[in-house]
Amino acid sequence: MRTLIAEDDELLRALLEDFLTGLGHEVKSAVNGVDLVRLALRERPELVITDLNMPGMDGGSMVAMMDMYPDLEGIPVIIITGATEADLKRAGLPREIPVLAKPFDFDRIAAEIERVEHRRRFN
Repeated sequence: MRTLIAEDDELLRALLEDFLTGLGHEVKSAVNGVDLVRLALRERPELVITDLNMPGMDGGSMVAMMDMYPDLEGIPVIIITGATEADLKRAGLPREIPVLAKPFDFDRIAAEIERVEHRRRFN
């Protein structure tokens, strides 16, 4: 599965890249939402995993921008964040997106990815 990651924390980004590569994903990453949207327009991902709070463009704004492009609209997104419930409400996510709290468990990410793959196969 072609997967893009947007995460400004270098160590966490590397851990996610290694984990997803181990699951057989083709992984590319960006440090913020602006860079991820540019990358997504080139790569046409099947999944995006993003932090919510990043410099330049946060994850919520990034999803809204992706949804403005017909080729990117509706691509499954998983958010991993240290944000509070209030932060999530303020972010005003433009669609229903699974949110995993940091620190997260890699098994939870794998389970969410399985849900995405299942929906993709049967929709």
